[in-house]
Amino acid sequence: MLVEATHPTRGRRAAVPGLPAGVGLTALCTARERGAENRRPDRLFEDRVAQTLTEVIGRSPRPAGRTEGLAVADRASMRDFVALRTRFFDEELRAASERCRQVVLLGSGLDSRVYRLDWARGTEVYELDRGDVLRFKHGIVARTGEPPRCARAEVGADLRGDWPGALRAAGFHPWRPTVWCAEELLPYLSRAEYDRLLSGITAMSAAGSRLVVDHFDRALRCSRRLAPAAEVLRAVGAHWRSTLEVPDAWLAPHGWSFGLTDPAELARRSGREVPGLLGAHAGGDGHMWLISAVR
Repeated sequence: MLVEATHPTRGRRAAVPGLPAGVGLTALCTARERGAENRRPDRLFEDRVAQTLTEVIGRSPRPAGRTEGLAVADRASMRDFVALRTRFFDEELRAASERCRQVVLLGSGLDSRVYRLDWARGTEVYELDRGDVLRFKHGIVARTGEPPRCARAEVGADLRGDWPGALRAAGFHPWRPTVWCAEELLPYLSRAEYDRLLSGITAMSAAGSRLVVDHFDRALRCSRRLAPAAEVLRAVGAHWRSTLEVPDAWLAPHGWSFGLTDPAELARRSGREVPGLLGAHAGGDGHMWLISAVR
């Protein structure tokens, strides 16, 4: 059931459930990096949910320990890339909502776009993720007092299960054009799993639907810059499980046409230096794919 834009309870210290485990921790790390962007005078976005998350977690050894294996330069590079990727998805989703009033955030994690983007009037957003991740997010959002800027629904489902059924049960209409968002998701799925995910997306996408997604190829996956982050992820059971070598070979058979955004060009356009992990010194000629597709 969609919930109309209403104000969360103000002034109450809502209880925050335990931190999500496994892959759910990746949402926590991403939100922490977004929170750091708030402190920059030249910030590319403002994320109060991420800021509150950082304040709530503080210096807790559990989340901090997930990235302590990264060198300072590696953390800074990843943080810069998260900011740029967030900016890319912000711009693509906001623009797409002008054409498609139905938006699905797949593996939504601690995404706060419902609360901070100026969505087109009449937009409905479905936040789909595991129940423990959504409960944790709800506890954080309750502390911010941020009102949602569109109608929204939380959909508790595993993307390896019957997520289409859960989405339809929440009020999703497959015959309406939809914007699908899969940010920082595909690497944690096997190739077979993300193939099935695309098949499910396609089956529920009317003509004119959009898909915004990111991934990287094997060369970048094996680069020296990503190696420390990969080790930290493996330590918590949230390792990368796939790469994407040729986006066209993946999308075209399903009827999707697409465009690519060069992260380095995005950095220059945003007035930022190119993150180190994307530079020539990163140890390979790999690609980070930022993809905008239409059906």
